[in-house]
Amino acid sequence: MKLGLRARVAVAFAVLSLMVGGTVSLTTYAFASWYLVSQRESAALTRAALDSRAAGAAISAGLPPSEALVQIPSVGTSQPLIQVDGTWYTTGVTVPPDALPADLLSTAALDGGATQRTTVGGDPYYLVAIPTAGALYVEVFPLRDLDQILTWGGWTLVGLSLFAGLIGAIIGATAVGRLLQPVRRLGTAASRIAGGELGTRIELTGDRDLDPIAESFNDMAGAVQNRIARERRFSGNVSHELRSPITAAMGTAELLEARKDRLPEREAGLVGVLADQVRRMSKMLLDLLEISRIGSDDPPQWENADIAALCWEVVEMRGLPIDMVTGDEPIARTDARRFERIIGNLVDNANNHGGGVVGIVIEADDQRVRINVDDAGPGVDETLRERLFEPFARGNASHRTEGAGLGLAIALEQAHVLKGDLWVETSPQGGARFVAELPITPEGS
Repeated sequence: MKLGLRARVAVAFAVLSLMVGGTVSLTTYAFASWYLVSQRESAALTRAALDSRAAGAAISAGLPPSEALVQIPSVGTSQPLIQVDGTWYTTGVTVPPDALPADLLSTAALDGGATQRTTVGGDPYYLVAIPTAGALYVEVFPLRDLDQILTWGGWTLVGLSLFAGLIGAIIGATAVGRLLQPVRRLGTAASRIAGGELGTRIELTGDRDLDPIAESFNDMAGAVQNRIARERRFSGNVSHELRSPITAAMGTAELLEARKDRLPEREAGLVGVLADQVRRMSKMLLDLLEISRIGSDDPPQWENADIAALCWEVVEMRGLPIDMVTGDEPIARTDARRFERIIGNLVDNANNHGGGVVGIVIEADDQRVRINVDDAGPGVDETLRERLFEPFARGNASHRTEGAGLGLAIALEQAHVLKGDLWVETSPQGGARFVAELPITPEGS
């Protein structure tokens, strides 16, 4: 799954912070470790040199090795050992003589002294061996406390590095969140315009970098709104201007049709065709007037309505059995007139273009209600499904009738006014399924 921009920036900031924090921590740990170890070894070497001289002086004065070790001042937790004529003497048992590395003793005898770090019983030690007055002096310095300090210090630096990564991720997410706020506002406004709220505009914030984008968007939205308004006015004006002559022509055609039994057969047939075409043109004008008014100056009349009962009314008005309406019986807040117009157009479309309605299925949950209108036709090609809801669009050639192609366009516009949507898919019976999806309670209703 591809991460979003905010997540990617947060991860990038976290990785960058981890790299910087890790580099600083590693450098700090390396320097601190080197400094503390070198200081401890230097102090131990100085201490061992002084103690070896004191032990050598005591042996040279004739004191036995055990008493010579007693003469060494006790400072810290170091353990002195001395070897005289192959015998070891010591004041402690922390590190036994047989645990001393053989290479340390041989190197000290040859080179006049040697040092070595070793581990005895799991604990680290620093060993200093110095020949003196016919004896070999060895002093053992425990490094466990220093090792613990370095271990805790290292884990502390690791924790701080991870904390720096977390802070970096938070900073990155916060920064990109603030940067994306104008983009989200732009996306929200675009979505509202796409949903039919053409008066949506983006508020200017005084930001000299972002306000030009907002102004360009507002200009574009205004131009789109004006153009759509002009097209609606043009369509409405044309339909209105044609209404009077069409009404007159329809009256004349109906008068002639009522008396066509007095006319010769050929003229009577022509009168019948004329009356049918005039009625078709009149219906087309009414549809054009309706589609030009949708969403302009006729706000929805919201009310709680029984969706199943409205569907029953639609099928009853068309002489269809109400038992073809099945499924849930939800109560939704909608405009009953617009809802009946949507379902009525879908039923008429199925009867005129899809071989007839075979069922209306209602599905509802807590948020939305779906009304599925299934027909008996062969379905709609996927390449035609988008264009099918455009004004004057037609379906498959085998199912075209004399309709004007405005019914589905009106249904879609009405669905948008009710804050819903309309689309076509394949019915389980194999025909076309027109789906009207509406919210149970629209926001702002």
